[in-house]
Amino acid sequence: MSIKGYLFGDKIVIFDINDSKKLYSTGFYGKPLGINKPKKAEDIKYPLELSLIEGLYLLKKGEIEVIYNGNKLNENDLYEIGRKNIARFDSLFIVYSDLRNKGFVVRSGIKFGADFAIYTLGPGIEHAPYVVIVLDANSTLLANELMSFGRVSHSTRKKLILAIVNMLSPKNIRYVMFKWVKL
Repeated sequence: MSIKGYLFGDKIVIFDINDSKKLYSTGFYGKPLGINKPKKAEDIKYPLELSLIEGLYLLKKGEIEVIYNGNKLNENDLYEIGRKNIARFDSLFIVYSDLRNKGFVVRSGIKFGADFAIYTLGPGIEHAPYVVIVLDANSTLLANELMSFGRVSHSTRKKLILAIVNMLSPKNIRYVMFKWVKL
């Protein structure tokens, strides 16, 4: 039986504490309400909040079911809700899924001025070594935008990765990592 999550606005809440612990322990999914960065699942004593991107990923994996107004949502329902609530949802979701499938722990990178913060071990265990900015392959990146991304990542001691997404068939992602050197 999969874990039940309930959609409220642009968040999915797992109310069952044992399910919250189980989900968090399998890959640091979600954010427990009231705890910033728990070190282990046993620290979770309140419901777990998932983003729409995390929720869709877990729904596709068959790990959770999502309930809204008493009805069970399918993947297409959650895609549409994501697209209505989050700009660039498709590009963000494809990068999130790719990084998760490669074994990384992917969290919001908004406090670092990025789309995602990437952990190799997990939040609360290490500082995220990487931040990821997701770009559309057809977009234009100005030099001052690249410099601002770089300055923020450098000041937070994280390596900057650009995830350049081509949404045309076949969909693909190219990752470019920057290393800043002092001249």
